[in-house]
Amino acid sequence: MAVNNSKTSCPFCNGVNKCMAESESPCWCFEVQIPKSLMALLPVGFINKSCICQACINAFKENELLFKEKYGPAAVLKNNDD
Repeated sequence: MAVNNSKTSCPFCNGVNKCMAESESPCWCFEVQIPKSLMALLPVGFINKSCICQACINAFKENELLFKEKYGPAAVLKNNDD
């Protein structure tokens, strides 16, 4: 998992999340169902601080196991060992 606590970057892939929560227009994420099990993968410092991008939400919904292998806690430990 990328370690980037930016409001404009996805906490998983580090891509642009297109968050509009602080604008006058409603953010796209207000209308999307984000699985609780995906939210559970976020480190505490990222909760309510950075939006997950649509690509990561879709990837998680399509293949939860593969997503967890790529971005879950085990992936973080593996990447830190490299």
